[in-house]
Amino acid sequence: TCIACLIVVISCLPACVVTRKTDYILTERNLIPEGIAFDNRSKTIYVGSTHKRKIVQIDRNGVVSDFTTQKYENLASPVGMEVDEKNGVLWSCIAHANKVMPLVDPHPSEDWFSSVACYDIKSRKLIRKYDLADDGTFLNDLTVLPGGDVYITESVNNKIYHIDPKSDSLQLFLAVDGFSFLNGIEASEKSNSLFVSSEEGIIKVDMATKKYAIMPTPDSIHAKSIDGLALYGNQLIGHQSFQIAKFTMDEDETEIISHSILDTGPEFDSSTTGEIGGRYYYYIVNSQIRSGIDKNTGTIKPVTELKDVIIRRIRL
Repeated sequence: TCIACLIVVISCLPACVVTRKTDYILTERNLIPEGIAFDNRSKTIYVGSTHKRKIVQIDRNGVVSDFTTQKYENLASPVGMEVDEKNGVLWSCIAHANKVMPLVDPHPSEDWFSSVACYDIKSRKLIRKYDLADDGTFLNDLTVLPGGDVYITESVNNKIYHIDPKSDSLQLFLAVDGFSFLNGIEASEKSNSLFVSSEEGIIKVDMATKKYAIMPTPDSIHAKSIDGLALYGNQLIGHQSFQIAKFTMDEDETEIISHSILDTGPEFDSSTTGEIGGRYYYYIVNSQIRSGIDKNTGTIKPVTELKDVIIRRIRL
């Protein structure tokens, strides 16, 4: 057990709903996090603040600090993130969607535009930014393959983009027709596939042929409206706002055969994404990405009306 984490949890108990000894508590309540990443080498957790336009980090001792400063390089809201440990970089989707994710000092005349940012972990500096030239876009989540390829979901127009390390450019990989709000994305070397969550269910994409289809799922299993998606063995872990579910696939990863609830509780409030770290799963419990916004003004609520942010770790 991380002693520093336990001390932080105990100190903030009156302000928290439900906490556990393995929780990390972020007392900067108006972060409004969406994306999270984990570095297995340093055991560091990275959490993106959509409102404050920065990334915070939690080290192996539970110490919280800024990885990037607020409005670093004038970047907007970090959303989906992942660490490329081989190359020592942190990838992050960057979105300017002030109407649904209010951010500090939004651009006065533009909205719904996106980029992908790549940071050097050691120096905490921006290495490269890939802008998506199309208007009305939302690059949402990404996954990094062992060879350095990055695949990204675009939720407004339902497309998948690809960054090839050889060409070093952001290119359209696939337009996914017939589905809405592509979100979480994971890659499987076993079946050479991408798994992508949508409002209609989990889509399987053959990376070689680019053929795609909804994964067959029993009627009794609700595999829709999933946010972050993670792959652990033959299980897909998906966030459904107030719960996290495990969807077990068959051996060939062709269909979903069963599911179970990994975690839920009264402390859950728009749980968005998580990341595998060894045999553990690290995830955002209460992003407050909906409840933290004043619907009348379209701004973030005062910190007195928000709760401390819970980042949880559970053993898989």
